[in-house]
Amino acid sequence: MKKNSNSQTKSGQKTKPTKACGPVQRDSKEVMAELVAKLSEKLEQKPAPEKAAEGKPQGAPAPNRDRLTVGVDLGDQWSNYCILGLEGETLAEGQLRTTREDLAAFFKALAAARVIFEVGTHSAWVREVVVGCGHEVLVANPRLMEGTKRRKRKNDRLDANKLARLGRVDPQSLFPIEHRSTAVRQDLVVLRARDALVSVRTQLINATRGLVKSMGARLPKCSSPSFPDKVEEALPAEVREALLPLVRLAEELSDRIKDYDERIEKLGREKYGHTELLRQVKGVGPLTSLAYVLTLENPDRFAKSRDVVVPRTSKGGAVLEMEVGPLRSAYSGGSQTAGCC
Repeated sequence: MKKNSNSQTKSGQKTKPTKACGPVQRDSKEVMAELVAKLSEKLEQKPAPEKAAEGKPQGAPAPNRDRLTVGVDLGDQWSNYCILGLEGETLAEGQLRTTREDLAAFFKALAAARVIFEVGTHSAWVREVVVGCGHEVLVANPRLMEGTKRRKRKNDRLDANKLARLGRVDPQSLFPIEHRSTAVRQDLVVLRARDALVSVRTQLINATRGLVKSMGARLPKCSSPSFPDKVEEALPAEVREALLPLVRLAEELSDRIKDYDERIEKLGREKYGHTELLRQVKGVGPLTSLAYVLTLENPDRFAKSRDVVVPRTSKGGAVLEMEVGPLRSAYSGGSQTAGCC
């Protein structure tokens, strides 16, 4: 018959000391002296300016309390502005035309201030004008503004006031962005203009094919550049006269697209020679590589190469994650082989 070992174990264990039922009473003077000593020690180790900057990203904008703050709600023709004083009081509100002349005249007459507006069609060139007048500019990203920071009620005057107040006391909540340089934006116009022509040509070709189908016929399959040569003779006689102008227009667009392709090739070869690094990847040509470089512009903005991803292309290429290191080396004059995954 087995002995009950549990009883022996329990009897052999030492009893633990019981905890005090309540908190230990301490003299209030002793507690205060201890708190003052700890506070003094912390203040000696970390000065006030360093403590205020703790936890903030490097280069992040700080609250603005020693200058005027101006919020601008940019519009296509008119823009609303709100000027806040040093104590946050509203000094002035109004409208001005969204033109270079009016904006330059307004901000040149204004003392040095922090100016805030949202990213949009006009934000890039407006920023250049305002910075040229000697002001600090923050361009807010409304897509990242969350909760009460987003303006639920659409009113241009209230929007300008809200931007000014956020830019004054909580600029990080605006998630400010940096625009591309003027030269890069000008070169991007070439790519976007070509994309517009390609889109129009696609619509013309689809419309022509659809109208022919409505007559009980079909046009032969072919690529977009060869569309005019392949389908001109295949147009049904009863709608030939009506559809031939569309075919001619598609041919003209193909010629203009070819001109853009030559210009893009020249830009990549003469102005952005480091696009050759990206063209080492299978399926990446002059158009994709130039678009990548112009979109990225400054690879030093990214701490890790994995932060930069090229989406899947229409040709079925794999998702590319280009190494920023080799591209950064190309900007600085080095020569390395582009890496990809």
